[in-house]
Amino acid sequence: MRWFLGLLLVVALIAGALYGVGRFLLPNDLEVTRTATIDRPRVAVFAMINDLRIAKEWSPYYARDPDAEYAFSGAPGEGQSMRWVSNVREVGRGRMSIVSATENEEVQSILEMGERATLSSRIELRPGENATSVAWTMTAQCGEGAINVPCRYMNLILRGMVQQELDSGLARLKTLTEQLPNVNFEGLNPQFDNIEPQNFVYSVVETSANSLEEINRAESIGVQQVRDFMAQYQLTPAGPLVRVVTHYDQAANRMSFRVGYPFSGATPLTVVGVQIGQTPSGEAMHVLVEGSRRQVQAAYGQMNAYLQAHRIPLREGGLPWEIVHEAGSPDGATPARLEIFMPLQ
Repeated sequence: MRWFLGLLLVVALIAGALYGVGRFLLPNDLEVTRTATIDRPRVAVFAMINDLRIAKEWSPYYARDPDAEYAFSGAPGEGQSMRWVSNVREVGRGRMSIVSATENEEVQSILEMGERATLSSRIELRPGENATSVAWTMTAQCGEGAINVPCRYMNLILRGMVQQELDSGLARLKTLTEQLPNVNFEGLNPQFDNIEPQNFVYSVVETSANSLEEINRAESIGVQQVRDFMAQYQLTPAGPLVRVVTHYDQAANRMSFRVGYPFSGATPLTVVGVQIGQTPSGEAMHVLVEGSRRQVQAAYGQMNAYLQAHRIPLREGGLPWEIVHEAGSPDGATPARLEIFMPLQ
């Protein structure tokens, strides 16, 4: 009997020591931060982390079970949530919600791993030279009560596991983001609208794709044809000049486009030298650009990069078009002012 009492005393001392170490020496909070450098502008990285439909692609859990079922609610950014269910034990079921987002700087989320744990996620972006520094922090806090001390010991085990998960996710984020065009579209400010068609009298222009002087010269000839036709048939312009790209072949250095005006009035019975149709219509992303023709060309690159980063598909067979509010001067002294439209599915 004496030996049994002694054993109980030893067990009590060990339990007391473990409790004291856990309660007073081990931290109540778990915090793990991992970093990565991504060779793309921060606006592209932000697009990948601020939309949970995209974020699931680089999630370490998605890598473990791409066949898991996902359900999403809300638009990208604050308030968006994602639920998932998987037959893979390590993935299980859970919910992730974005609680705050600062454009191109930070996204904070809550990650609920079923009944196992609830963690807070914070991803911070810092611009560097031709790259973005990404810091991903996961935090969790042990609740009070009987579970508090066991939870503190569990954090010792979880720390290494969380580090591996964050490293895996950041590696996938880096790989996917660096597949995007290396174009900085910060400040692009695109608008999305459903565009109505208009009756449109236009001239078809085919010219060199690389010579701005030749493009301007060819366009001026086409515009003059349209103006002469409209004057002859007393057609009234119903809006600014419209330019619709119909073909672009960089290898052959050729492009073709339609240029003309929406009009009001009866459609002429005879059409010679020009054509009559309708302006492009439907869902479109559009951007207002003010500057030289080269700045307009750069805006096309930014718009394409934006669409790819946000996983927004172009309409199959759809062609971009422009509404020219101010043509600008050929020498660039007077800037052009126009809207570029990209047709969307």
